[in-house]
Amino acid sequence: MNNTRSPGRFAFRLAGIGLAFGAAVHLAAYAAGPAWMAWLGAPPVVLASRAAGTWLAPVGTMLIAGLLLGLAALCRVPARGRLHRAALAGIAGLFVLRGLLVLPYWAGLRDLRTPIGRFVILGDSFAAGSLLVLAIGLLLAAGLVATRRQPLTSSRANP
Repeated sequence: MNNTRSPGRFAFRLAGIGLAFGAAVHLAAYAAGPAWMAWLGAPPVVLASRAAGTWLAPVGTMLIAGLLLGLAALCRVPARGRLHRAALAGIAGLFVLRGLLVLPYWAGLRDLRTPIGRFVILGDSFAAGSLLVLAIGLLLAAGLVATRRQPLTSSRANP
């Protein structure tokens, strides 16, 4: 018996597609070269690694793509266990927070000071990427809400 509601499955499926798309974009940008990676906002040290052919850029790209594909796989499995749901909730929270960075970007802030250091927003695709990440986070949250356990009630309980 499958207790996962259809809207929840659809939200998880869309989030998984978005995550797989993100992995493909990272791999395509690496294959296309440093100019594409710069357009997507890769840090300067990664761009230098790609141009020099050192290990940092390919390993970093593979780790990010692998992580995104792993998250996409998590979206394919029905979220029934507490640990699985907690992991998806944490990921949803992180993605929503990352996606909301589009707001300071639109306000003209490109060099943010944080308690742990400096965060510089790079790349011409930052707004589009942020909106995609925000959408994935919101889809994960919607899927979790739609698939939460409902208390069992009987139509015969109140005659």
